[in-house]
Amino acid sequence: MSGAILSLCMISCDRDKPISEAEVLDKPISISTTIFTQARPTLEFEEGSAMNLYAKTYGGATAPDKVEDVKAVCQGGSWRIEPEVKISESEKLFIYAYAPYTEGLKTTDAIPVDISLQQDVLYSGAFVPVSYRTNHAKLTMKHALSLVSFNISSQGYSGNGELQRLSIVGDNVYTKGVMSIDKGKIIGKGKEVFETAVAKVISPNGWENDLPRIWQIPFSTKTTEAYLNATIDGKTYKTAFPEVEMKSGYQYILRMILTDYGLEFISNQTQTISLSVESDKAELLEGHGVIHFTHSATSFMLPELTGDNVFGSVRWGDGTSGTYQFGVSHSYEQEGNKVVSIETWNSEGFRLKNLVGIETVDISQY
Repeated sequence: MSGAILSLCMISCDRDKPISEAEVLDKPISISTTIFTQARPTLEFEEGSAMNLYAKTYGGATAPDKVEDVKAVCQGGSWRIEPEVKISESEKLFIYAYAPYTEGLKTTDAIPVDISLQQDVLYSGAFVPVSYRTNHAKLTMKHALSLVSFNISSQGYSGNGELQRLSIVGDNVYTKGVMSIDKGKIIGKGKEVFETAVAKVISPNGWENDLPRIWQIPFSTKTTEAYLNATIDGKTYKTAFPEVEMKSGYQYILRMILTDYGLEFISNQTQTISLSVESDKAELLEGHGVIHFTHSATSFMLPELTGDNVFGSVRWGDGTSGTYQFGVSHSYEQEGNKVVSIETWNSEGFRLKNLVGIETVDISQY
């Protein structure tokens, strides 16, 4: 009889247990993007644009993926993630992205870069964490390459001034390399000469817009020379770059003068323009609160504040203050009651490891 009762209990318990609850409760993550730019590279993602998306199981570019071969496609002003990446209540994922989309790109610390494609290479940088409650990742995409632009004017030049081809060469000029998605740093691996075709006529006043330009792996001419090869009216001129140290995310406008004697850079007229937006709009902060702990201990260890992207400050109650960091302890020279106040944002709760000496906890402002 007891065996029958046990069997019935097991059946009943199994029925009550939400077997598929984890699957039902799992949420698909979502993303949105902002691009730092004010020049003529990618201003915004257009309909149909695609990115490689990585949902890492812990915070690191080489961490395992929750789902492999994920593609994010811009559709109707938002991103469709395929296949879906779902997150459970107990999980946290760390999101990275890379554009343009490359089929079968599994690596995140050695992404191949090839300037012969002349594509604006974008990367997300440091991971953006998502959780079950905050399952939306706001990605800020950055430019990995430098944009090198040329403005050429003529002075007493007797030819037609038809600019036909451009290429950049030098000992530290690379046309291929590998990039890490978190840092955006490109390590040069190949120097095959890339030549771009141009169809512009050089005039005494130069050009006001639509400058010929080349996406380039950043390089410096402070220690090693680099050269521009420019073919004009069928003749190729090789001209040494002025001193310049190129950085990713910047556009360099180099001015040149063409005469019957040759083609030269005007070194004091080089312009460096950030591709990053210089204006800034602060977002509203969420989850603001203050917790007060009254205690009589000789030292106090800060509690663990739970939540995503938690930050804050602490007043120790003895006239000193600091930045909130979980696990930090503070010692007191005088005895008696002290009030520790922690101001925090994005906190959903807290855990105290030690209650010794704590007399009251005030969460009326939390």
